[in-house]
Amino acid sequence: MKKDPWFRNHLIRDAIYHAIYDRMRVDDSIYLMGEGSHMKIHFDCPAIEKEFPERVITLPISEDANTNFALGMALAGVKPIVDVITADFLYRTMDSICNTVAKTNFVSEPRTIVIRAEFMTAGPTTGQRPEALFTHIPGLNVVIPSNPVDARGLMDAALKEKGCTLFFEDRMIEDATTRKEDMDEGELESIPLGKAKIIRMGTQTASGSIHRLLTVLSYGITLRMLELMLEKEDLALDYELIDLRSIYPVDWETIFDSVSRTDSLLIVEPDVMYSGVGAEIAAQVAERGAEVRRLGAPRMTIPASRSLHGLMLPSEDEIVKMVEEMSG
Repeated sequence: MKKDPWFRNHLIRDAIYHAIYDRMRVDDSIYLMGEGSHMKIHFDCPAIEKEFPERVITLPISEDANTNFALGMALAGVKPIVDVITADFLYRTMDSICNTVAKTNFVSEPRTIVIRAEFMTAGPTTGQRPEALFTHIPGLNVVIPSNPVDARGLMDAALKEKGCTLFFEDRMIEDATTRKEDMDEGELESIPLGKAKIIRMGTQTASGSIHRLLTVLSYGITLRMLELMLEKEDLALDYELIDLRSIYPVDWETIFDSVSRTDSLLIVEPDVMYSGVGAEIAAQVAERGAEVRRLGAPRMTIPASRSLHGLMLPSEDEIVKMVEEMSG
């Protein structure tokens, strides 16, 4: 994990802007707005600055007002993409998003709104992960891609989706961990919201030995961690690995189908486990009689030290030990 809180996964960010640019070319109702929007596209996607300057709006430093403003534009027929920068600033938007935007989907015709935010590694007030809070609110979608191809496809889908989508970018994912097959190349393939991705199917054999098959599920930075450590040659394990991609809606069909084959599920999440995304999935899977274990962050304030912040994620030793216990 990078220690610099301003580190950006350029591959994922480029893919997001690629999708936005492609949609802006065919849909003139899409607008980019937020604090410093002009500055961000100047450095991240100058093509948008060059071709659609009138559809990029820099707003005042008032996150709650900005998301309310976006709703007003959506009611007028615009499809706004609101950038609140860091995910921690979403706490300032809870009333406008949860009490106004989400309710509009039910009392009026659903409108397309995308709210972008980034997870950082910068201490107690600029390093939080509030994604689970928004899954509780009817009318909101929550998306967290783990690679460039998914980022591009999910953003394309979000800009076509009726309703509000919170689209998170995980800065903790390093460019160096991106596999060749997950690079943003070729034709755009839109990815429906609520469709998980099976990264690896179980084979019932691993390194010549028979093992109990295990379903492992994650998203974001911990999904990338799992891919790297479980593929190590010295791990004789058999498992199925699922990337949620959307934490709401959840692809229950894929999860239940995998667990029906393995009868066991390990959830590894980057967020606080208490009342988190993994807790809901664990409850529903356990109700069907399968064994479920979880690893995630403790319920505590994020340390100011970025090194200590990194320790809030499950360690490689913890994950490997848990996988070996469940698959042995």
